[in-house]
Amino acid sequence: MASDSDRYDRYAGDTAWTEWFEICSVAGCSPEHAAALRTEVESALFTQLARAGFSREDVGTEDPVAFFDAYFKLKGSREKPKPLKAYFAYRIDAEGLRMRDFVCGTLFGASAGRVRDIVTDWIAVHKGWKPRTVTGPDGRRHFAWENAAEADALAETPAEAADPTLFLDEEPIRNAVAAALDRISRKTGVEKPKVALLSVVTAQDISLTEPAVLDGLGVGKSRAYALRDKVMDEFERALAKAEGSDDPLFGRILLETCEQALDPAVRRRLEGAE
Repeated sequence: MASDSDRYDRYAGDTAWTEWFEICSVAGCSPEHAAALRTEVESALFTQLARAGFSREDVGTEDPVAFFDAYFKLKGSREKPKPLKAYFAYRIDAEGLRMRDFVCGTLFGASAGRVRDIVTDWIAVHKGWKPRTVTGPDGRRHFAWENAAEADALAETPAEAADPTLFLDEEPIRNAVAAALDRISRKTGVEKPKVALLSVVTAQDISLTEPAVLDGLGVGKSRAYALRDKVMDEFERALAKAEGSDDPLFGRILLETCEQALDPAVRRRLEGAE
């Protein structure tokens, strides 16, 4: 299993990853950067695949780097290629993260890196299986492929039999996120759906001047910018006090919670917003 030092040793470099963020394609980067990125991405995905109990053959012959690029282009919207990359770019900027720490921690970290979700999605796409976590009668968390044939894979794997970090309990983080949103709404006097809307459009780099955003907030352009500044300032204070906010999983759950809190009509209109 790869150690933290191994991941940093394979790091492709700030310049290479900055170029990747601009185009979201390993193959599209300059040759020297593309080679370094390919080595790092392949190593991270295949290492995680092995940790999950699968071999390279289990996911077929598709290029793992091509799947990695596609994941960031499509995840969050099967029709529009932008949400996940834009969200991570926002986090890097807003949290002042070093690119090296983001890639080796948030993206490829052993405990809760996004690589876990990428590999799970990769297996699901190629096998046609539905992943889920369940709690057994003994109270232990298990990972199950809902429609996998017993002879074709591990139908149910106890958490202790694999890396326990693959089966993190998200409930405490979800509770902390909910409490943070309640605090922000209370402190700013802004209704929670509007707090959620401001969070989503900021994370996904959607303009505040979009009609869907202004209508959802019920204000004009000048007031929208003032509201965002007010809410984002309180966000910073609330997250500083939120338990587990330094966990990479926290940001993902925060965005998911905000998206779920949106008015359905606003959410549908945002799907077409740039």
